[in-house]
Amino acid sequence: MAVPLAHSRSAISVASIISVVASEPYEYYRRHIIVGIDNSLTSTAALEWAAKQLYRTGDKLHLVHVIPEPPTLRPWPGVYVPPDDAAEREEFRDATAMVRAAFAPIVNRHQIPTDVHLIVAADSPDSIAGLLLEKAEELDAAALVVASHGKQALQEFWTGSVTRSLLRRCPAPLVVYRQ
Repeated sequence: MAVPLAHSRSAISVASIISVVASEPYEYYRRHIIVGIDNSLTSTAALEWAAKQLYRTGDKLHLVHVIPEPPTLRPWPGVYVPPDDAAEREEFRDATAMVRAAFAPIVNRHQIPTDVHLIVAADSPDSIAGLLLEKAEELDAAALVVASHGKQALQEFWTGSVTRSLLRRCPAPLVVYRQ
């Protein structure tokens, strides 16, 4: 699998990560359900919930994972050192391994047609929420499922919240899964 190297936002759809992938065009499926995933137990539980409670025969799940954009070096004004391509490839390998280990067993057990979307982008709540919203609009999603990470109010004030950003702008029904 060729991995695109990106120094700005890029995406790759990784159909080969999960074996239950149908080849029909998007229009074939009745509903598209997006599940935002990360490397957390709550995210795994959110996918399990979506598989049991939200998925219906004829639907397709789209797992979306954001890989943090590698830092760029600016040793002094006017000098730009691009991110290390090898480090970016390693991030994609790590994300692929995480999806295989944590999420593939769930969709395979439930026999759900699934696409995995790995997206390189800035690691900020607004950026991640924006990418999930773009994907929801692109697929005309029937629902968007995300895991709540239970940040304390002070943490959320300083760092922001993907969920809070989604609540304000999500075009589809939003499910916030909390354990």
